[in-house]
Amino acid sequence: MLFFGPDGERQPERDVRERKAKAICGQCPVRAECLDYALSRPEKYGTWGGLNEDERASERRRRMRRAASAGISAA
Repeated sequence: MLFFGPDGERQPERDVRERKAKAICGQCPVRAECLDYALSRPEKYGTWGGLNEDERASERRRRMRRAASAGISAA
C-alpha cells in the first residue's frame, strides 16, 4: 500500500513510499479535510493529508500551542 507501510519496512523503502504518497496528497482537493480528520482522531499510522506519523504529531502540538495561546480548545 502506498499510504500505509508494511510491517518490517526499511527506512529507504519508507522514504520512497512516503514521497509518492505525499505527491498524491499534494494534488488532492480534500487534503486539508483529510489532515484535519487525522489530527482530530488517534490516527497513529500512515500518510494523512500529506503528513506522516511524526509530522502529524508535530502539527498536533503546534495546533495545541496556538489554541492555548489564543485561549481556545484545540480540535
